[in-house]
Amino acid sequence: MIEVEVKANVVDFTNIKKNLNKIGAIKIKNEHQRDVYYNAPHKDFAQTDEALRIRQIPTDKETKVILTYKGAKMDNVSKTRKEIEVEIFDAENMGLILENLNFRKTALVKKDRDIYHLNDCIITLDTVHNVGKFVEIEIEAHENDDTTIHLNKIFEIYKKLGIEEGFERRSYLELMEL
Repeated sequence: MIEVEVKANVVDFTNIKKNLNKIGAIKIKNEHQRDVYYNAPHKDFAQTDEALRIRQIPTDKETKVILTYKGAKMDNVSKTRKEIEVEIFDAENMGLILENLNFRKTALVKKDRDIYHLNDCIITLDTVHNVGKFVEIEIEAHENDDTTIHLNKIFEIYKKLGIEEGFERRSYLELMEL
């Protein structure tokens, strides 16, 4: 799967929430996410523009845990990249497996996320601890899709939200390391 994604740094969400309502976006849920990132023993993900993380999302009943690999960015204007995810059931033991394979923890990213849906788009309002506030819009695509069509759609939504600047290609992990 290819994740076609564009992120924008914003000051606050007040007008954005109003505009989301105006364009018919539906709020799905709020999440608190805890992401632990790892680096590989055989290559430096910071150099190859890849990422490996274990995400924990607490819910009322349990904590959902997802292992995610993200490939290098595929263009110069967005965060579009290959993404492979698998749900796991034990974050601590998965971390121990990675560490025993000589992967090493590099960072912890915590964020509060409001998630909206609009047609085939996922729109998130992220408050990233010690980094800032961001709006992310993403569309899932197939590997042979023309991602330009999806990017144009994403930028049209940004215009409707009143966002025409502040776009950011760096990941939250990269922004934390500044």
